[in-house]
Amino acid sequence: MNRYQPLLLGLGLLALAGCDSAEQAASNFAEKVEQAAVDQVKESLGETLKGLDEQVEQLNDKVDQAQEGTREWLDQAQPKSEQEQPQQEAEKQKDMIET
Repeated sequence: MNRYQPLLLGLGLLALAGCDSAEQAASNFAEKVEQAAVDQVKESLGETLKGLDEQVEQLNDKVDQAQEGTREWLDQAQPKSEQEQPQQEAEKQKDMIET
């Protein structure tokens, strides 16, 4: 048995070294897979956010149009004397600021 002991010990160390290499390879592979998954999620979220930005911009435009339409409607609904009154007050305030 003494003759085979160094051989068995060498084979055992070789097997352990092989296991360590396999473990490192598996760890590296897992890191690469994780990074690829993170990159894929970032890309998907980026595209989703771009789409949301476009939708928000469209909504803002529609709100602006609705506000403008409401202003025009209110201006038409007010009698002329009421429309001129805020302008006159603004001019008075402007004159007061200048003096």
